[in-house]
Amino acid sequence: MARRKKKPENQDLYTPEQAELIEKHIEKYFGRAENFFQKNEQTGIQVNINIIPPSRKQPFYTLVTSGVGAHVMRAEGKSGEEFTGRAEFVLCLPPGWKPESDEAKDFWPVRLLDIISEFAAEEDIWLGWGHTIEYGENFRELTGFQGVILIMAMFGADSWTCKLNDKEEVSFYQVIPLFESEIRFKEKNGSAALINQMGIDFSKVADPDRKHYVPDNFDDIIDTVEEHACKVEEKALEILDINGANHISAFLRWMIDHSMINDEFLDYFAEEFEQISSGELDIRKFLINSLDGELNKELFTDEGQAFSGNYYDFYRDDGDPCYPSDVDRMALDYFGEERYNSDEFQDEAYLFVPFDESYFDRMFRYIDKAYENFQKNKNTVPSN
Repeated sequence: MARRKKKPENQDLYTPEQAELIEKHIEKYFGRAENFFQKNEQTGIQVNINIIPPSRKQPFYTLVTSGVGAHVMRAEGKSGEEFTGRAEFVLCLPPGWKPESDEAKDFWPVRLLDIISEFAAEEDIWLGWGHTIEYGENFRELTGFQGVILIMAMFGADSWTCKLNDKEEVSFYQVIPLFESEIRFKEKNGSAALINQMGIDFSKVADPDRKHYVPDNFDDIIDTVEEHACKVEEKALEILDINGANHISAFLRWMIDHSMINDEFLDYFAEEFEQISSGELDIRKFLINSLDGELNKELFTDEGQAFSGNYYDFYRDDGDPCYPSDVDRMALDYFGEERYNSDEFQDEAYLFVPFDESYFDRMFRYIDKAYENFQKNKNTVPSN
């Protein structure tokens, strides 16, 4: 299983003492390796990929590199100061993985760690939390994965670093393979947003058959009922799941009232829109049953798409009006600061505001103000 080649000159290697510290760290936090792949090529490092088999406590394979961190990564800060760091990488695989197989469908995880190790050993490269790496077409054909994101090892905080001495330590990063839509989501919204999107149930195991945490058409989806209704069950909130549709429905109702639904949807849902306007149909049920719980920008006119794209943005931090923030502000105004921050709501006060006509009135005041601001900025022409 080991592949050995002649050691290149000036190769970065751990000292025997450092190598022993790394080995003990891996065994303590990830498990005892029963075999390994050895990579010793003209890359400036020698890397062992330790193979830790499934156990009752950890029912999956765990692959951990050792040797990458012998190379010191260097980066320059904005003020010119130099940062240094060392890294090793952890990849978890389903219990059915075949480590003895040389077939591409089984060997891709080893090749993936090879690529990441080579990348980390290059000069002027810094890898750390939240960094993504994309790789070749052959991996996409084999697994559907487009690349990976690096996060801190998912084996507890003590597993994150191994101290080599008083000044140096090695960070252990979990390698999480990503599908194309997840990569695009990260590029648009950042690493923290992607991790939040993946939720508390996402697994450390790199399984090509896992669910896609970001739909392929995520650029068109503004919000989903599921993203909010799931909090009711997760936190055992004493409210109905349908409350997850409240604020989304308020925005949709405003768009309907302001003629920002495109003609195709107006015609297709003419009867439902009439029932919503007359109060015969709960707009939340329309959202869930007819729109699959998704608020999609394709519903709207060009003006509606521009406004929703500007205002209904979970990741906006420029101080301009932001609908998700306004939803929280409305809840704060309704309940008052003390109750808003109480344990009763578990940071989800916006789900507890009673859904009635006054709910629409409260939210419409915020949306009206945001639309006025949108119109003002849109019509402002910079002077020469």
